[in-house]
Amino acid sequence: MEKLPWWNDAQKALADEVERFADEITLRAQELVWRRKYPVEIIKETGKRGWLGTILPEEYGGSPETGFTGSCIVLEELSRVSLAGMHCIVHLCDEYMLLKHGSDELKEEFLPRMARGDLIGALVVTEPYVGNDAAAIETVARKEGDEYVLEGKKRFISGVGVSDVYFVLARTSDEPEAVRRHEHLSMFVVERGAEGFHVERVNELTGFDNIYNAYLDLDGVRVPADRMIGEEGEGWRVLMTMANYERLLASAVPLGMMREALRYAIFHMSRRVQFGQPTLALPTNQFKVADMLMRYHAARLMTYHAAYLFDLGKEPIIEVAAARCFNADLAFRVFEDATQCMGGDGVTKFYPVEAFVRNGKIGQLAPTTTDIMKVVVFRFGLRAWADALRPPRRKIHDELKVPVTVGYYGDGAAAAEKEKAEGRSITEDDVLNALAENYKVNPGLYMHRNDLKEELGVDDDKLDALLTALESKGLATLYRRKGRIELARATFKGLKAAKVEEYRWFPEWVDTEHMF
Repeated sequence: MEKLPWWNDAQKALADEVERFADEITLRAQELVWRRKYPVEIIKETGKRGWLGTILPEEYGGSPETGFTGSCIVLEELSRVSLAGMHCIVHLCDEYMLLKHGSDELKEEFLPRMARGDLIGALVVTEPYVGNDAAAIETVARKEGDEYVLEGKKRFISGVGVSDVYFVLARTSDEPEAVRRHEHLSMFVVERGAEGFHVERVNELTGFDNIYNAYLDLDGVRVPADRMIGEEGEGWRVLMTMANYERLLASAVPLGMMREALRYAIFHMSRRVQFGQPTLALPTNQFKVADMLMRYHAARLMTYHAAYLFDLGKEPIIEVAAARCFNADLAFRVFEDATQCMGGDGVTKFYPVEAFVRNGKIGQLAPTTTDIMKVVVFRFGLRAWADALRPPRRKIHDELKVPVTVGYYGDGAAAAEKEKAEGRSITEDDVLNALAENYKVNPGLYMHRNDLKEELGVDDDKLDALLTALESKGLATLYRRKGRIELARATFKGLKAAKVEEYRWFPEWVDTEHMF
């Protein structure tokens, strides 16, 4: 494993140890896949070696010096040889929820044993009718004395059967205000063997050849109140606290698979002779290898940069969502290219690459789809980078008579216009002229209300009144969002009525005799 320059000594040592371990268990991991036996022994051995506690304090059996980066190192190496890494995601997330929100008693009872791999955890959220919209779950937790009674069904739950403790999200309120505030859910620890808690059926998926993924039936499951993580109504907050860490871990898993796919593709093409030469000599295959190498390198940098930010105590929501989406999609392309490079051998089960393709598709869907990650990047990215993405302030150049950028809205570039506006009343003509000038500069674009406010030095109420008046006269077209005017442009009638200079302009090379 390539060690990145900002890793500390503990993280570098961990990388060497886990790589040796992955090499040692390769044969056993493949045997478990062929026999379709759950890799629970690999998960437990990972715990015995102390690698399931990379983010836990020492008092709970953790090794915090390796931190979030350490958990990614473990999953990258483990996942190149075994799907045990997929289960480790939920196990580590369970630990994280307990660490952040569990009572001292719950932490002391569960965390040391989970860190050692003596107890294996599963996360129980998804339901038959509820997927990414976790706030809409229907499983109910009804309080009776000092217990809660859980009723409902869950599906697509990984690690069912072999897990010892299940972290179950359930609804504890239907009160509209609580639902609106996302205070209607609670998180419970349910132990294997609880009465009324059963596996309903096991799914046969595209991938996950030796990983259980199943439905769960909760039929009157009684859970002591002290088995709740956090307070009643804090389940959503508990889940969201973990979500970003889960996405980070899910970003690390494809890395090992990508490297292994590259390993087998190059191994195969170096030894497969066609048309008198190894297939690796074909330029088309060399281009594929170059693409795979670039994707793997970029994916690693995104993942470990996000992990480093975690280790610094930050909450890198955008970076993690981007890595999660980027890695899942790029990994799938790497697996496809590796398969293509290996030809017919690539689609046989005698090489692990075909399984990477199948598991790679699952990786684009769980945990949390790549489409949802793009929504997260869009929403948080626009806010986080608002200053860097300030809209350009464009004008017609006095001499060249062409549109040019003269500054950015929000940086004081329109201060002169504001000063000129002070002491006089802004009129409909002022607004219409601004819209007409915008037509000359950005002929296909509306003008944002914030641009108009800064250009004219007018307040919201006054601007709304003026724009509405122009609209009523057919001089402007307005776009409203949730009833509020957001964008405006001059109509053809408005352009004609505006008191602006000539709209016409031709480059010098144009013969004006041809223009009419």
